[in-house]
Parts: sequence; structure tokens; C-alpha cells
Amino acid sequence: MNGIVVCEGPRAAEDGARVMEAGGNAFDAAIATSFVQMVILPFSCGVGGMVSAHLYSATGDHSIIDGCLRAGSKVTADMWAADCKGEADFSGASLFEDYRSTMGYTSICTPGTVAGLAECHKRYGSMPWSELLQPAIRIAKEGFPLTRSNRDLLLTPAAACQPAGVERVSATRKSARIYLRPDGSVPDEGTIIRNPDYADTLTQLADKGPGDFYQGALAAAIATDLQKNNSFVTRRDLSDYRSNSYRPYKTSYHGYDVYTNGPPGAGPLLIEALNVLDGLGLGASAHGGVDYLKFLAPTLQLVNQDRRDFLGDPEVIGTASIETLTSKRRAEELRRAVLSGAVGGKAPPHEGPDTTHLVAVDARGNMASITHSNGDYSGVVTPGMGFQYNNGMNRFDPRPGRASSLAPRKARLHLMMPSIAFRDGAPALAFGAPGGNAILAAMVQSFTNVVDFGMTATEAVSAPRIHAEESTVWCESRTRAHVATALRDAGHNVIRDPNSHGWFFARAQLVTIAPDGKLDGGSDPRRSDSGVSVARG
Repeated sequence: MNGIVVCEGPRAAEDGARVMEAGGNAFDAAIATSFVQMVILPFSCGVGGMVSAHLYSATGDHSIIDGCLRAGSKVTADMWAADCKGEADFSGASLFEDYRSTMGYTSICTPGTVAGLAECHKRYGSMPWSELLQPAIRIAKEGFPLTRSNRDLLLTPAAACQPAGVERVSATRKSARIYLRPDGSVPDEGTIIRNPDYADTLTQLADKGPGDFYQGALAAAIATDLQKNNSFVTRRDLSDYRSNSYRPYKTSYHGYDVYTNGPPGAGPLLIEALNVLDGLGLGASAHGGVDYLKFLAPTLQLVNQDRRDFLGDPEVIGTASIETLTSKRRAEELRRAVLSGAVGGKAPPHEGPDTTHLVAVDARGNMASITHSNGDYSGVVTPGMGFQYNNGMNRFDPRPGRASSLAPRKARLHLMMPSIAFRDGAPALAFGAPGGNAILAAMVQSFTNVVDFGMTATEAVSAPRIHAEESTVWCESRTRAHVATALRDAGHNVIRDPNSHGWFFARAQLVTIAPDGKLDGGSDPRRSDSGVSVARG
């Protein structure tokens, strides 16, 4: 069995595979891949973001390591309540005329990516931390071509109380200087982007160790800049930050044991959706047909509604909501609703699609499924440091007294759900996706495409897909017209994407492991930068 890396960013996948070829394990490869992604996908992820890592070692050790975003300690519950203009229709970001929660220093939460990956390395890594950062350092110095996906993010148009991409990336002068031309325009696709300041930051992380980001010279530089510009994050917030480790949550579906993360991530939603679909006979229907979607669409709508009603930071609201979401009793309630023809619920908040995912599996059977993200991105680059900070404050509810209301050091909810499935006690699939609200739909459909429809990894992540919430079903143009008509007749609001591969649909990354150890990887083609790389030897 060779090793494999599947992720957004072909160059990141290649560098991860090279780590395995040099003797590293899947966890080493995943860390190296993650840092390369932070350079070449700077708006999607970075050292200023968050991570949820699902790790399984060949020895049987199985854990989730979360480096979530936390609100700064200067936050107060009602500080923005009077000025909020509502929520964005698609991104779900809280809306303010001055963009305070979406871009700039006031949008930043305490980052967790470095702490989370450092814990991964401490527990499972076999190569020196400093070596694993070298590919990213080299690319930041030498430069990388601006991809179509990155350019499209810069060209995002303005919307109500939401900045255009050029405005967001210009929140600080240092940010604009890296990614825009001197006249403020967006460079052409293929333009080489060099970021020597980011290379210097990563070099210091490599030489001094990850603790420097939270307690050392890097932390001091970060805190000084954030304090100077009225961020809610303090030096103490950085020094006190710790990642969180725990056993994954589990359900069973059609002979597979499926493991995933917990809050502040959205793994319980995956468990709930599979519990609802279990027993509905999804695989007996024609894939993408009317009978298939009459079960799938309302399941996704109802589970997305439960996200708003039940999912929250367990340190604040307790664990009862997790028990509700993952219970067979709740699944049976929703299954009855699906069978009775229920159509959706209230509109849950959305999250933007600017996140990334990777899967790494080595020849020894070690597996890493890791999602990491900037949320969107703040447009803030501290002088001399080169990286984008997260804009995690946009996902808190400015209204006090709600599950996701603002509170000092409160974990920011996210929709990442890196997962691993087993069959007969052996690893069978590792999968995950970036894409905000659309992650759940991608995860459910990619997994069931393999389990219920016998698809290969590439077929599973490429097949026509829907996304559904409230009473709406979003379909790609490959969905047949008569199917869309049948969904409308059943009471759904159907929106057909004009593209065959929808831009805002989540980009699933999937590896299957056959009983004989053969690996098969699929990277979603819905963006222009999918990557699969096999480690030889």
C-alpha cells in the first residue's frame, strides 16, 4: 500500500507525499501539507485561523484535536446589539454598515491553528517540526502563481453591508501590498505572489517552535499590533490559549462505523443526518432521481434547522444538545417528518466557503483528516508577519441570550466535520470538506455515494449534488429538469445553479481504503485547484 494525500492545492498534496517518501508518516505529511496550504490558499487558511484534526494511528489510537477560534477577552455580550443590521443571506455573517465583524481588527478571534497542529505533532509526529515547515517557507519566499480560485475571491462583489473582495483584502496596507497591484487592481491569474514576511514568520515558528506564536516574540508582535488597533484579543488571550483533545463521536450506517468531531464543530450534524437516512433505503433509489431526493433534501433541511436550535459551545450551554442531536430518538422524529413530506424549517445561519481540507494516509495505516480555516479572512496583516488573520467574530450572534451570543473567550462555532469510517473494525474511508453551510450536504452525499452506490472516490466527490436548508434546495445544472419540477411540486423552493459544478458547493476530499489496503483518492473538481498525490515506495 502506497501513501496518498488528497487536498485542495496540488502543490500541497505533492509536498505532503514527498514527506512520506522521505520517511515521514501520514501525520507529518498532513502537517506539512497544511502549512503549504496556508501559503498558497492564504484567504482560506493560515496560522491566524482554526483547525479541527481527526487522527487515527496504526496502533489504534483515535482522537480529535481542535484548535478553535475564541472571542477575545475584551468582548462583551451586548456591545454590538444595537448596531447589527441582520445576517447576510448566504454567508450568515452578522451585518454592520462599518463591516466591524467581517473585516479589520475588530473581526479577529484568538487563533488556534498553530496550537492544534502542534498538538498533532507532539502526539503523532515522527519528523522534526522544523523540517515539516520547510516546504511552506520555500514557497512563501519563491512565490506561487495566483490561482483562479484565489483571484475569484479577490473579485467577489460587494453586497449589503458586506465588502467586496478588493475592499476586504485592503483592510490593511500590508495585506493589499501582497495581493494587489500598486494601483489597487487584482493581478492576472498566474501572477507570482511572493510573501517573504510570511516566510520569516514560518521560519521563526520552525526555529523557535509553535509556542513562540502564543508566548514568545511572535506573540509579542501580534499582541502589540492587535492592541494598537483596538482588537478584542489580548496578549493574555494568546498566552492562555490551549487546544482541545477528545475521543471522536460515533454512529453506525449500513455496516460502517462513522467517527467525527464534536462542538464547536458540526460532527453531530453528520451523525444526525446519517441516523435519519439509515432505514430510508437511500441506495434502493436511482442516484439523483426523485425518490432519492425526496428523502435527502428534507433530511438536510431538518438537520440544518437543528443546528440552529441545538448546536453550541459545550463549555457554555452544556452537552445535552449533543446528546439530542446524536440520539436515535431524535433521528426517528425527523425520519417520520421526512416520510410525511415535511419541507424544511426556519433559515439557519450560513458560513462562507473559504476553508480547506486534506486527507493523508500512509502505508502503515496512519490516517489524518484535517479541516482548517480563516473563517473567511479579515484583511488584516500585521507589518512584518505576512499572514491573514481570521474574521471569526462574524459568526457570533450580536444579540445577547442566544446559543451563539458574544462572550469573552467563547468558542466560535464552525461547520467543519473531518471524519473517518470503519468497516469490520478496519479503516475504510477518510473524508472531509471545506464549504461552510454546504459541508454537511457534501459529507453526507460523498459518503453515501461510496457506501450505498458503490462509487469510486473520484466519482463520489464529483457526482451531481444538492444543498438544502430552510425550504430551499440548491441543485447543480446536472440535476434533471423533471427532478427539479418534482421537488417544486412537493413544496420545495428549487434553485438550479447555472454551472455543472456549483462554486458555492463544498469541495469534498475523500480517500477509500479497500480490504487489501489499496488506496483510492478523490479531490472535488468544484474549484480549479483539486489535488491528489501518491507517495511511492
